[in-house]
Amino acid sequence: MAFLDHNGESEFPMSKDKVFEAMRKAIPTINGLKIENADKLQGRFVVKAGVSLYSWGENIPIQLSEISENRTKVQITSSPKTGIMFGGAFDMGKNRKNIENILSSTSRILSSEVNSTANSEINQNNSQPTHNQTNNFQTSKNTNFMENNNTTSNAWYEKTWLVVILCIIFFPVGLYALWKNSSISKGWKIGVTAIIALIVIANLGENEKTSNTTSSTTKVGTEEKQGLVETELPKEEVTKWTFQEDVDKMTSKTVKYASIDANEELEFKFPYDGGSVASLTIRKKDGVNDIYLSVTKGQFNATYDGGQVRIKFDDEQPKKFSFTPPSDSSSDVIFINSTKTIISKLKTSKKIIIEAEFFNEGNRQMEFDVAGFKWE
Repeated sequence: MAFLDHNGESEFPMSKDKVFEAMRKAIPTINGLKIENADKLQGRFVVKAGVSLYSWGENIPIQLSEISENRTKVQITSSPKTGIMFGGAFDMGKNRKNIENILSSTSRILSSEVNSTANSEINQNNSQPTHNQTNNFQTSKNTNFMENNNTTSNAWYEKTWLVVILCIIFFPVGLYALWKNSSISKGWKIGVTAIIALIVIANLGENEKTSNTTSSTTKVGTEEKQGLVETELPKEEVTKWTFQEDVDKMTSKTVKYASIDANEELEFKFPYDGGSVASLTIRKKDGVNDIYLSVTKGQFNATYDGGQVRIKFDDEQPKKFSFTPPSDSSSDVIFINSTKTIISKLKTSKKIIIEAEFFNEGNRQMEFDVAGFKWE
């Protein structure tokens, strides 16, 4: 299990089938989640979460296990789609919140069904008061059990979006809410606190410097004050590239990555329908540069020794470049040759278009806004 994964577990005093059906109803009601696969026989769901303000998307497998006839254990794992690279490490507690929302929504539906069933039984069995009291007691016990397993808090500081806004516009209250929030990881709490502390210290130093400068300026003549020239700092270029560094555990050497997604998703026929994201990645490992093109769905059309793609840099004429398949024979990744030439062109280009052939889909074009690319 990756260290970025979040795990959740809960037990419900219900049969496996009832919990499965309740979860099938609950998940579509949660914003941003959808069921990709549901297997009632195995008691398993595969849920997907899309890209949001706090996450690049998650994969959420759910497993239901029958402990006894009326007792079911639910195990949930929420993993970032991108892993530690390309922003997967920065989820602002979104993965944990997904787990809490699924469990709480399922619990509410089960509680509603239990209460509905209990009320129906009471109306039908008015002639048996002792039996009804037993049912009421058991219903209350089951409902309390599920409510105790509901880890979602309605407190204002549990709303992650509100915490972020408060940290920006009123950091004293924001810091309090940040440390009270249970879904934001400790690493984020320490990092945000340190950044705010540095900003406060820098502002205090700037105020003191401004005060000293004002005092000194008052003592000099008007002519010297007119000679002061204000220097404007250069603006940092906006780029869509994501730059990352990782450490090879075998060699302890640093591996550098630069990655960028295509401007639009590719649309393929079944079984790859639903949108496929193409990504261009430059990797430097052991002093050697590699360039590879990958897709989240679909298969590149390649022979055993590779093939060719066409690349157009800005308004230049398209050029053909050969590629080779990966060593593990994966069909969703190709390694483009002529790395030195392509890297050199990327440094001076603003836009490129790559045309590649896909299995049963023909040639497709992928456009990338590559401005701001920097590489050693």
